[in-house]
Amino acid sequence: MAQTPWYLFRTTMDVYTQTWSASTSSGAPDAGTRAGSPSYSVACWMQPTSAADALLYGRDTTTQMYDVFLAPLTIAGATWDTSPADYVVIDSVRYKPMGKPKDLVLLGVVKVLTVMRDVG
Repeated sequence: MAQTPWYLFRTTMDVYTQTWSASTSSGAPDAGTRAGSPSYSVACWMQPTSAADALLYGRDTTTQMYDVFLAPLTIAGATWDTSPADYVVIDSVRYKPMGKPKDLVLLGVVKVLTVMRDVG
């Protein structure tokens, strides 16, 4: 049976969730409040995506994008999920999730999430 490669996770990803609400006048989504402290932390390691990948998917090659490989459970042992509405911090650098995390090779031992350097 496959096991999570804990020895590869050299750092942590802190996830800051953001609550969204609907505008009472138009019904359009309004950014609500962001958590002041991390909602949870997940063990991880990361690597830059290649320029070829950026060109393949039509992204600007100057955008700093990374694949983050993550533990299936938080540091506290709970299941977790994140979305582009949240932001994450890895090694004191803020990133924006570019989608939802995927279960790498469908074994439940490693998740992968593509993130972009959040400069805004």
